[in-house]
Amino acid sequence: MDKLLAVQYAYLIPLLPLIGAVLAGFAPRKLRPLAHWPIWIGVGAAAALSLSLMFGMVSLWHQGHSGLDLTAIRTWYTWIDASADKSDVFSNFKVNAEAWIDPLSAVMLCVVTGIGFLITVYAAGYMHGEAGYFRFFAYLGLFIFSMSILVMANNFVMMYLGWEGVGVCSYLLIGYYYERPSAREAAKKAFLVNRIGDFGFGLGIMLTFLAFGTVSFFDYATTSAGVFKSPGVLQMAADPIYLTELRRNALQIIPFLLMLGAFGKSAQFPLYVWLPDAMEGPTPVSALIHAATMVTAGVYMIARCGPVFLGSMAAMATVAGIGAFTALLAGLIALRQFDLKKVFAYSTISQLGYMFIGLGVLAPTAAIFHLVTHAFFKALLFLSCGVVMHAMLGHLDMRKMSGLKHKLPWTNLLMLIGCAALAGFPLTSGFFSKDEIIAETWRHSWLVGAVALFTAFLTAYYTFRLYFQVFQGPLIVPTTPAEIPGAAPAHDDHTTSPASHSSDPADAHHATDEAAKHGGGHHNPEPMLMILPLIILAFGALFGGLFNVPGEKLANFLWNSPSFQLGLGVAQATASAQNTPAPDPALFGQPVPETPLTAKESGWGIPPAMVIGGAVSILGISLAYLLHLKNRQRAEQVADKLQPVTGWIDGKFWVDELYQHTIIHSLRELGQAFCLVDRYIVDGVVSFAGFLPQLPGFGLKLSTQRGYLQGYATVMLLGLAAILLFIFAHG
Repeated sequence: MDKLLAVQYAYLIPLLPLIGAVLAGFAPRKLRPLAHWPIWIGVGAAAALSLSLMFGMVSLWHQGHSGLDLTAIRTWYTWIDASADKSDVFSNFKVNAEAWIDPLSAVMLCVVTGIGFLITVYAAGYMHGEAGYFRFFAYLGLFIFSMSILVMANNFVMMYLGWEGVGVCSYLLIGYYYERPSAREAAKKAFLVNRIGDFGFGLGIMLTFLAFGTVSFFDYATTSAGVFKSPGVLQMAADPIYLTELRRNALQIIPFLLMLGAFGKSAQFPLYVWLPDAMEGPTPVSALIHAATMVTAGVYMIARCGPVFLGSMAAMATVAGIGAFTALLAGLIALRQFDLKKVFAYSTISQLGYMFIGLGVLAPTAAIFHLVTHAFFKALLFLSCGVVMHAMLGHLDMRKMSGLKHKLPWTNLLMLIGCAALAGFPLTSGFFSKDEIIAETWRHSWLVGAVALFTAFLTAYYTFRLYFQVFQGPLIVPTTPAEIPGAAPAHDDHTTSPASHSSDPADAHHATDEAAKHGGGHHNPEPMLMILPLIILAFGALFGGLFNVPGEKLANFLWNSPSFQLGLGVAQATASAQNTPAPDPALFGQPVPETPLTAKESGWGIPPAMVIGGAVSILGISLAYLLHLKNRQRAEQVADKLQPVTGWIDGKFWVDELYQHTIIHSLRELGQAFCLVDRYIVDGVVSFAGFLPQLPGFGLKLSTQRGYLQGYATVMLLGLAAILLFIFAHG
């Protein structure tokens, strides 16, 4: 493994995007229109190295290598060395800047850098002519650098560096149009909501060090006797030999602290509210955040730290329960969204819920499989929305457009492929990855399984509701550009509809600078620089299921990651101790011998879960066809009959308003109270303490030090007379 060229030069994977970001950000004024080139070269080379690493590992795997033969640690330098007492492990805090390379990190690196590169290519066409063009690409490079660090980290502190890095970059990118108040508010909202989750993540890291004396994940260095010199946290969590009473108790708390960070980064209830507002950023940012980078961090972290999580069935049940609730909640809200990007934003939250369900029901390889396929089709869908916005004068309201297949033939086809994959249409990538999660969910809990299946129906419906409304039917094209920020709002019947009501004024109209600049200044509505990346993503959306079907190839490859092997051991031990059904080793990727057709499969050799999943997808698409293409008036008639449920969905269940009036308003009043205490009590005490020494001065000022020369002369004469009298009297 160490002989692979990609392993030896693994440090270039995060370094090259960072160098590109520096070159783009500090480019001379005349070279700023070419700022995409350093990012293209840096991220493209990082993607090539990641793919080389993946193919090299797969080649070794096919040659018979497995397990630790497909892992490597690359230590670059000692980052933090706060060792006070070498004999005391708790005073020996040391963190190396080092990479852990295994099948899981290789797969994630290919997703981050590969899809990230396609997004940067698209962005060059989409952002052409922007005043902050160089700044935008510098932020993209920093984003991919941070995510690469997060994925490659071999310790919690280095992971936290990448974790916070993507948070800062998301703040910068979401607030790219910082002159617009709504963009500034969305950026702050994303940053602050993630701070809540990151606070829990930070506490989890500190408790981990307190209990285990290290923050490293793995360290397989051994003594001459074959004993690990200093095993990592995940190794100790999986081996009862290392589990003292303190560590056992800590392992019941640490997963809940870490998952709080995951819920924030991956936008799960109750910390999902930042993600829809992230649409204020340019469309390539939406694709980057929602497909390849930030939102996948929480899923990856739980999969990586499987041995820590799987020791607590309560933690895994919480992960699955929150995932199911979030998937259903976001799916319901998406039913009544009219902004193209916000439909897919809530869809992202819902699909991430599926990934958390997969993790929670002990099917981590299925969760990672869905993460990979979702990256392809969700990036495709967001970037396709950008093409629509690019051609429709900056509009994203689906009620203002129809029949765009005549105007945007390429985008029509590409959007159809992406929608089919998201809806889980049979034989697309989403069909295989999502149905694998649903099938395993039924085995664990019929309730969670029913929620997952119903959400799959909702997904198929709202996805094709958008497609039929925008691309099919009679041709309707906006004739005026979308509103420009700062201009007087134009009259529009839609702005007073319940669906347009929101605490965010950008909900009814994405009247943005992005709209003004991309609204119609291009003669070709489908430039090849923007369409070519979409074609590549479309192939992944169509055929990405082949990564794992047939034969569970991706799952078997991921099995060689110690996170899955150790995780299975912990899950089996926990199930045995609690007398619960043992986990299925195949769901962790362990190869199982092929067997003849069993009762789990239908008469055609197709698992029933796939049959049911395919039927649910087709049912949802059919309903969307009836209500949003065949008879569009019926959709609103049905919505009116379903009041007040429709009103609840239009109001997004008033979660933002609830937070505003209970948490934000209360904290603001508390802050104002503290401000008054600080101003009038704390400052008053300090001012009074400073005033006391001034009192004698004020007395002298009022009595003698008044500034009158005749007074000073009189006092001097009186003083001289007093001295003379004293001398004569005692002479």
